[in-house]
Amino acid sequence: MLSLYTAHVRSISMDHLKRMMDNNEPFVLLDVRSRNDFDREHIKGARSLPLDEIEESAKNMIRPDEMVIVYCDSFVCSASTSASKILTRLGYTNVRDYKGGLREWKQSGLPTESRYQ
Repeated sequence: MLSLYTAHVRSISMDHLKRMMDNNEPFVLLDVRSRNDFDREHIKGARSLPLDEIEESAKNMIRPDEMVIVYCDSFVCSASTSASKILTRLGYTNVRDYKGGLREWKQSGLPTESRYQ
């Protein structure tokens, strides 16, 4: 089994993620920030799975064969990288880390949504 610190994390760019969305490609987009942050604003279509709940809840939300893209707040946030490593250790084989996160997505004018709208 891979250690949390040695799991290889593959990343995905904002442009690639946007292209996948535009082409309706199948993947699960996970926001690994807190539920409060997710409720305030998140990338349109994302599901909330806070980092501290991944080990116990991932199997109920994601099939191991699905492509999973995780994100957090921005390039300086490490939660998405940690989440990618945990998912890989749990046996998910097609995980990508969107390192730009919500901040880059919003700065590019791409769609977000809120539970409060």
